Amino acid sequence: MKSASKLWYIITQTGLKPTPKTSVSEWADEYRMLSKGISAEPGRWKTSRAPYQKEMMDAFTQQGIHKVVVKSASQIGKSDIMNNVIGRYAHLDPSTIMMIQPTVDLAQDYSKSRISPMITDTPVLGKIFNANSKDTSTAKTRDGSNTILSKLFPGGRLIMTGANSPAGLASRPIRVLLADEVDRFPDSAGTEGDPVDLAAKRMTTFWNNVMGLFSTPTNEGSSRIDVEYIAGTQEEWQHACPNCDEYHLLRHIDMICDYTEHKDAKGRKVVVVNDVKWRCPDCGMEFSEIEMRRSHQKYISKNPAALQNGTRSFFVNGFTSPWLKWETIMREWLEAKGDPAREKVVMNTRFGESYAQTGAFEDYQQFLKRREAYGAELPDGVLLLTAAVDTQDNRLEYEITGWGQGEESWGIRKGVILGKPDNQATWDELDSILDRTYRFSNGIGLNIVRTFIDSGGHYTSNVYEYCTKNFRKQRFAIKGYSGTPGIPLNYKIGKASGTNIPLVMLGVDDGKQQVMNRLAIEEIGAKYFHYPLDEGETVLSNRGYDEIYFKGIISEHKKRVKKNGIIREIWEPTAGVRNEPLDLRVYNLACVKSINPNWDQLEDVVRNGGTKAVEIRPKKVTKHKKSTRRASSSASIY
Repeated sequence: MKSASKLWYIITQTGLKPTPKTSVSEWADEYRMLSKGISAEPGRWKTSRAPYQKEMMDAFTQQGIHKVVVKSASQIGKSDIMNNVIGRYAHLDPSTIMMIQPTVDLAQDYSKSRISPMITDTPVLGKIFNANSKDTSTAKTRDGSNTILSKLFPGGRLIMTGANSPAGLASRPIRVLLADEVDRFPDSAGTEGDPVDLAAKRMTTFWNNVMGLFSTPTNEGSSRIDVEYIAGTQEEWQHACPNCDEYHLLRHIDMICDYTEHKDAKGRKVVVVNDVKWRCPDCGMEFSEIEMRRSHQKYISKNPAALQNGTRSFFVNGFTSPWLKWETIMREWLEAKGDPAREKVVMNTRFGESYAQTGAFEDYQQFLKRREAYGAELPDGVLLLTAAVDTQDNRLEYEITGWGQGEESWGIRKGVILGKPDNQATWDELDSILDRTYRFSNGIGLNIVRTFIDSGGHYTSNVYEYCTKNFRKQRFAIKGYSGTPGIPLNYKIGKASGTNIPLVMLGVDDGKQQVMNRLAIEEIGAKYFHYPLDEGETVLSNRGYDEIYFKGIISEHKKRVKKNGIIREIWEPTAGVRNEPLDLRVYNLACVKSINPNWDQLEDVVRNGGTKAVEIRPKKVTKHKKSTRRASSSASIY
């Protein structure tokens, strides 16, 4: 009886314990001690010191959450966040925990420099990790059960390994997985495949498993943490403007600096920052670092629907960290500008953002800020309209572009027509966009001269059918070629299969470079791209040039690849960002170039009231193999 009673006591005290409700932040505030010589602020842990850490930590114990993604700058305390997760589970909810570092050497260093001091200086951890050993700081314990990379505690084990170690990742089942600096992980652990995926397979036996992915990003388009962040809730730590109360992410593009610059004896750029203020993008008021640190702050989720998939993702940059001064961050940035290698370091480690390689832009918001009020559908300067249509499985996306002297251009309207391309109603709605007259403030109007329509994808025959019916309206099917160097934007004209209509073939790589070059032009004039602000409750209230558009038009960047022993530059899309706006502007550019307009003649007609018809003669195209007859056409300007 005594034995049975003792067994029942053990079962009720261990095997039948309910899952503890203590969150990671509550555990840390109660038990965690920061080590002297390791932490900038040794002593008892205080979550209130960096409030943005609370949600990150507590997501690990949130019901229904199985993945936590932290994309951040350096020095925001992510190592201590991971350590608190380890400490909470080891102490209150024992299980097998794995931490992955980029290499085995880094895993050993982390164990000795971060884990061992935490165990030593946090009494509750010292007690449980010392259950089998009297010394947790040594490489091997007295009974040999603990090593630098494997530490036992009652009910579980902490395993440390490197992403380059297939053997370390293929250990026994694990419930809690922490992966640090995933952007620095190799593509494959030996020949076994992706390190994170390999380790994640060991979690499937636990219904309550949880994975944490942490990293500063690297290069735009190849950053794993970017992809994981986009798939999650995308929670940004934002500050409320003290004047207008609107919440914003603090970013370097909104920082106003008072600084001086000079060269040292070795010719190196030296910047002295006297003052930094943040300018609110909404109201334009400026505030100091102290004022913004005192302002209301919270996470704003851009993709709350990801909660249904059990994934929360967080973003914090250096302007939020209590351990980084704004003046320091901006000095580093100003000194780095012009040196791509240094720019990348600051972008990644201070701004917490991936770095755009050659051929891309630093930020889409510069184009949002550049939008202007036209005051009418068509602003002064527009002499001709083209249109471009991108065909998708469930919609058509279109852009109407105005052109003037020197191919200066104005975005007129960007929109989406929902509906499959095999549905006549979809094309009828497109007709309503392409057939209408767009007007200046004085009432004079222009019609669209020519339209290029993408024939790629699954609805090629529907595009051909539409273009056949609308051939006299100058609506032409196009096909883009990419990945082959040297093909010009306006490549050649062939014949659409099974029809008598032309198929315009475009070198889209060349077109993308031309678009990027024009986006970089900052002085209004030839080849400059204008964009409109939405205006009033009229047809001008939703032109479509929003955040999604500008992210899309700069969504691709050049990347060097080696193929068949040859290094080439290709255009690579940014993960999770739609590139239709870029494609549409490429098609519009090709469209206007195919027209070869006489700008002086067009200007004379438009300025004289638009009473004459102007003949638009297509630009001569070099014939390739088969000769394709092209008819000239006229387009009326009303």
